[in-house]
Amino acid sequence: MMKSFLFLVASFVFTSPSVAQLTDREISDLKGGGVKPDNSPVYYLPFSKGSKFLLIQAYNSGMSHRNEISLDFKMKPGSKICAARVGIVSAVKEDSDAGGLNNEYLSQGNHIIITHSDGSTAMYWHLKKDGVLVNEGDTVEQGRHIGYSGNTGYSAFPHLHFQVYDKDGKNIATRFYTKKGIIYLRPGKWYKQIQ
Repeated sequence: MMKSFLFLVASFVFTSPSVAQLTDREISDLKGGGVKPDNSPVYYLPFSKGSKFLLIQAYNSGMSHRNEISLDFKMKPGSKICAARVGIVSAVKEDSDAGGLNNEYLSQGNHIIITHSDGSTAMYWHLKKDGVLVNEGDTVEQGRHIGYSGNTGYSAFPHLHFQVYDKDGKNIATRFYTKKGIIYLRPGKWYKQIQ
């Protein structure tokens, strides 16, 4: 059952035209040198050192991230979630054990929200019940173990949903440290935490 599910997801990711991560214009700009140097903050992958997870969806992926800049890492419930960047915990929820694809579950997702020094916020979603290890107001270092993954809220399968908003509330893309250097992640690939 699980193998057939992963095959179905992989088939979708690799064959769906709506999974494209960059527009034709963005590709043209990159090739033509029409892009300013990227000095945006660099994040750790949001899981423990040595762990490796499949990125099911990335920015603007077709399943449920249309017009949404967020990442979904497929994880077994109970996998360690770590802070991708230093910051202060601004919100937590861990009292839900409900999840599924009905709209009634939208408010049931356990989560952690961390605010960074530049005013941006990172959101870690679908954590397991009682799976939050930090409290509002805590300062967390990059790489600190902050919780455990789950399948709560609006969710089709156990995973970690990660996304960042800038200080003005705009959903933004983020770069990560990987064994291939500092990159923007792509769906359908496995990523290992090296930090």
